[in-house]
Amino acid sequence: MEPIESLGSVINAPEHQQSLTLVANDRAPGRARSFTRQTLRAWGVEDLMDDAVLIVSELTTNAERHGRAPAENAEVRPGVEGEAADEITLTLAVQAGVVGIEVEDNSPEPPAPRIPSLYATSGRGLGLVTATADAWTACPKKDGSGKRVIAFVRRHKATVTS
Repeated sequence: MEPIESLGSVINAPEHQQSLTLVANDRAPGRARSFTRQTLRAWGVEDLMDDAVLIVSELTTNAERHGRAPAENAEVRPGVEGEAADEITLTLAVQAGVVGIEVEDNSPEPPAPRIPSLYATSGRGLGLVTATADAWTACPKKDGSGKRVIAFVRRHKATVTS
């Protein structure tokens, strides 16, 4: 896995960047996947689409399931008693054949990779991100209200065999 520092310019100074803010509900991962396909196709990086969509799906699913603000910090929506106004922000960026994926949620808790049991129906997401991404990390949001999970996928030179 490549050191994350060497890929930071993809997020900080990209050729292209696009964001989508989603309500944290069970429809968020599907909307994030559609947005990712459409955006990467428009940017001409279809060759990285499968890996990027997988990573986006896993990170937005984690954000939807585990990224809620702590109850004492949750903002209640007017007219919807007890429903927190949690949002997920997905940002895609590209620079020099590297796609940056950033998912922000409202929980300050860092992602915790698990080793699921053989028959578990969940718990493999961060393992898939680790296996697919060239690098990934998590850090607090700048305003301290949650976290950012950032992953990178890059083009690899094709190997020629004879």
